[in-house]
Amino acid sequence: MKTWRATTLAVLCLALAAPAPALAWNDQGHMATGYIAYDTLKAEHPQAVTDILAIMRDHPDRARFDQQLAGLSGPARERRLFALMARWPDDIRNGPFDRPDWHYALKLVTPWGWALPITVGKADQAFGSNLALARDRGAPNAQRAVALCWVMHIVGDMHQPLHGGHWLSMTFPKSDRAGSIAWVRKSPEAPPNTLHDTWDGIVDRPGSREVGSEALAREIAAMHPRSTVPRDNHDSQMAYLGWVTQSRVLARSLAYDGGRLLAGRSPDDAPLLSESYVVRARSVSEARVASAGYRLADLFWAVG
Repeated sequence: MKTWRATTLAVLCLALAAPAPALAWNDQGHMATGYIAYDTLKAEHPQAVTDILAIMRDHPDRARFDQQLAGLSGPARERRLFALMARWPDDIRNGPFDRPDWHYALKLVTPWGWALPITVGKADQAFGSNLALARDRGAPNAQRAVALCWVMHIVGDMHQPLHGGHWLSMTFPKSDRAGSIAWVRKSPEAPPNTLHDTWDGIVDRPGSREVGSEALAREIAAMHPRSTVPRDNHDSQMAYLGWVTQSRVLARSLAYDGGRLLAGRSPDDAPLLSESYVVRARSVSEARVASAGYRLADLFWAVG
């Protein structure tokens, strides 16, 4: 009996350890966190903006940033740079700086998740190591610049509930891979989409990623001002783990509706999400994007 249980546990652990999706918010969501971080630092710690800009001059992928910033100058260029920094780890997928398992840290949020207490993904470790490197004034600026981008991106990723928790059920006995193989429809006229992709784009505004992200940052900062996100009173790693715990609670209670969500296994059997589900998912996600931006400002005010 013990051998059977051990073998079953090993098989389940291997199944859960399969690669998970690398994307969290779409470009607009990540860029909005960068805009909010910049605006907050500029207002509260302008020297931190100056210091980060100096570090970013030595980024090994600077040519990409320069190309994307063409035609911009002054504060507009600085602000857009922060938005691009937050997006950069998605832009360089399959390149030398890509780290696919840094985008998530998944735990089962099913009622029996305690029986398989494994974490899939290395976002937790990557956050700590990259933040330490970004703050290390003795490290080369090229390395610090890469680390800054990764911290910005990981913080954004881990505010998306489906980068912290995933589901195991009879329908998805090897987990739904953070919703990436679970199909739903957001509205009667919408095509089928995975649950994960639905959450990734739930905050997107109309227009290009540049126009949409500007609108998103402006609107959610107005809805969720700085005063709504208290500063953390403990060290950065503990604060980070608290944010991830919040994401896992939201994954279970909202993304999976406490286990009541019945997603399909293919596009052909994708059920329609209720209007109330979509409205609440969008509202909560907007608050999470805003929180990520403010928390980045709190992490970066003493980087220089």
